Amino acid sequence: MSKFGTFGDYPKGSLPSAEAALLTAWRSLERYHNDLVLVGGLAVHYLTKRGAESGTPGAVTIDVDFGISLAASGDQYGTIKSDLAGLDFKSEGNRLVRKFGNLNLYLDFLTEDPPSLTGTRIVDDVVASVIPGVNRALACRRMVPVAGRDLYGADQKCDVAVADIGPMLVLKLNAFGGPTGRRLPKDAYDVLLVVTRFVDGAEAAVAAFRAEAKAGNTGYEFALKALQRDFSQADQDGPIRAAEFHPGNAEDRGRLRESVATVGRMLLGT
Repeated sequence: MSKFGTFGDYPKGSLPSAEAALLTAWRSLERYHNDLVLVGGLAVHYLTKRGAESGTPGAVTIDVDFGISLAASGDQYGTIKSDLAGLDFKSEGNRLVRKFGNLNLYLDFLTEDPPSLTGTRIVDDVVASVIPGVNRALACRRMVPVAGRDLYGADQKCDVAVADIGPMLVLKLNAFGGPTGRRLPKDAYDVLLVVTRFVDGAEAAVAAFRAEAKAGNTGYEFALKALQRDFSQADQDGPIRAAEFHPGNAEDRGRLRESVATVGRMLLGT
C-alpha cells in the first residue's frame, strides 16, 4: 500500500523521504534523462507554492512516479533495473521498492503506446503502466532545481525534469476518472492543489490545460469527461472524495468540496 485515504494517514516524513529517493534515483539514471519525466505527487509538490496560505495542506506522497519513453534503452551500459538494484531498489510485483527506516519507498514507471489505453509494457527492463498523456508530459517538461539529502545521507543538487502543468492536469484527472482511474481521494485533492497553488497562478494552469486540446494529448478527451462527470458539481465524486482527504472538520470539508467544483468548472470553461 502506498496511497492512503486521508492526508493524516501518511507517515511522518513521507514526502521528504520520497524526495530523497528521487535524488538517489535521478542521479543514477542520468543517461535516461531525455526519456524520463517526473509525474505524480512529487511533481505536484514541485509545481505548487509552498506554505499554508490557502488553509489546506500541500502535496504528500510516498512514491516516485516517472513517465518514460517507450523507446528508452540503456544500450550496452546496463539497464534501469540493474542500476537501481545497485541502490538497493528491489522488484516487488510491477514496482521497485526500497526500505528506508520504517518506510517502503516505491518507484513506478508510466509509458504510452497508442492506441492502447491500458496494460503494461516492458521498457528497457522495467514494467511500465500504459497511461494516455505520458508522451505529452515527456514533450512538455520544466526543469526544476531539487536539493536535499539522498537515501545515503549525501547532499545532492540537480535539475529534475517535471511534467508541466497542462500535461500534469490531464494525467491527474485520468488517474482519478480515466480509463484506468482508481477514484482515489488523493488524486482528486491533487487536482485542486495543482490548480489553486500552481507557481504561475491558477489562470495559467487553466490556460495550459485547455491548450492540451490542440496539442494532441491523447489523454485530454478522457480528462474532459472526468471533469464533466466527476468534478463540475460539489455533489460529484471528485469534490466529495477530495474533501475526505482533507483533515478538517465538516465545515472545512464543505468549503473544500465547493472549491474543487469551482476548479472543475474553471477547467471546463463553464
